[in-house]
Amino acid sequence: MVICMQETYLGRQPIYDSAFHVEGYQLSCHPAKGSDIPEDAPLLDIELMHSRMLFNTLTEIGLKQLAGNGKIFLSVARALLVQEGLQQLMPPSPHMIFEVVTDIIVDQPLLEALKTLRQQGYCFLLDDYVDNDAYRALLDAADLVRLSVSTLPEAEARLVVTELQHRGLAVIAGDIGDQHTLELCQRIGFNYFQGRHFSQPRLLKFTGIQTNQLAVLRLVSALNQPDADLKQIESLIAQDVALSYKLLRYINSAYFSLPRRVESIQRAVALLGLQTIRSWATLISLSGIENSRSDLMTIALIRAKMCELLGEQLGLKQRDSSFMVGLLSVVDLVAQAPMSEVLAALPLEEEVNAALLRYEGVLGRILTCTLAYEQCDWAVLKDSCLDTEQVNQAYMTALAEAYRASSELLQD
Repeated sequence: MVICMQETYLGRQPIYDSAFHVEGYQLSCHPAKGSDIPEDAPLLDIELMHSRMLFNTLTEIGLKQLAGNGKIFLSVARALLVQEGLQQLMPPSPHMIFEVVTDIIVDQPLLEALKTLRQQGYCFLLDDYVDNDAYRALLDAADLVRLSVSTLPEAEARLVVTELQHRGLAVIAGDIGDQHTLELCQRIGFNYFQGRHFSQPRLLKFTGIQTNQLAVLRLVSALNQPDADLKQIESLIAQDVALSYKLLRYINSAYFSLPRRVESIQRAVALLGLQTIRSWATLISLSGIENSRSDLMTIALIRAKMCELLGEQLGLKQRDSSFMVGLLSVVDLVAQAPMSEVLAALPLEEEVNAALLRYEGVLGRILTCTLAYEQCDWAVLKDSCLDTEQVNQAYMTALAEAYRASSELLQD
């Protein structure tokens, strides 16, 4: 699939509900090096160009690939609202939430346009809500409101959230940067949560690996030995009923679509090979650690595949290592413990440890680029010296494969 995004980076930030399940993703775009968007262009023109870029990207890539079963939150320029451009670009959908951008000019034409669009089935979010006359005039057209909690005092946040919810509006807490802020927003009663904090562990005390994970970790250890042997791997899997069942369930899933059903561990191991078995076993080991974040395995798969693809673009021979670095980059989030403590329990090569702990070496550079894309850190991406089109393509490919594989890879 060819993605026409040579001059822009596409950002995708998750929005979580109160149970920390992904409700949807906020999309954004940012010009890369060589973009033909003038830096001194008027703000309204820039907003319009960004909106059109996002719509074009969504149309070309598809809602399913970008958000799975979740919703898409997409900013829309004022000109598209008042000049009936939105209807031409995108039909109304319950999976699409259009964001009324910050500092929009509020006047009668805008209010009438929003009223008409809402009657047609469009859903709107008011971004960076401020309790003033202009924003209050927009509330009748909104379904959701986002508050920037990093700049809003607690007492004011409580009053605004209560008032908005009494009007039937859902409220998103944006810009959550740490655990203290998250817990405060939970107490206040926000409906949804968003921010960089969700890419950071809480750093609880790590109590080690549960006993029911020992068989999986023995398998992971054997798979990461330089002289790994398929017969030994086959024996380790066959000794554990749960592992055997999961492996046969995996290889016979729709993800592989084999013409004949595989009935033996020996045949499954031979067909999959060491690399795929290694990835599968590592994900199984991560999934066994209790955690309420439903999205972490998908995040792991996206990072793993993107690291692998970027490694190929750089001519890196250690394809397995680049995949493993991306895969294990969520292990601190899963275990809610410092990365150094969790990695001490896993038998990994020093190059992989160096990338995960200190972002060193080529693997560290690849992981840095992958995390920067995920977190919309455009400055790091621009300094990465990696081709914009190739980085975008790697991310889109990783997204597609992750959504296809995640439901199959960890079935019970």
